[in-house]
Amino acid sequence: MPSQPSLDIVNALFAGQKDLSDYVDNQMKALALDKIGDIKKEVGKAMFAVPEEGPENTEQPEDAVPPDQTEEEPTDETDNGEN
Repeated sequence: MPSQPSLDIVNALFAGQKDLSDYVDNQMKALALDKIGDIKKEVGKAMFAVPEEGPENTEQPEDAVPPDQTEEEPTDETDNGEN
């Protein structure tokens, strides 16, 4: 179903108004602002929505190294720099 501003434009055109550029421009801006307002509301709802509670994955893989333990490179104690 066409919007009311679009119906107003068509009616103005058939009523004999020659220059519709300003009228069309104003109506297009109004429609755009309405649409932007709707999108802002949707984004706001998504941003501030409470996340659904789901199962949390707290298990670590068996080969994971805890953050406080770092692997050091083993030193070769048999190499004294002599051949």
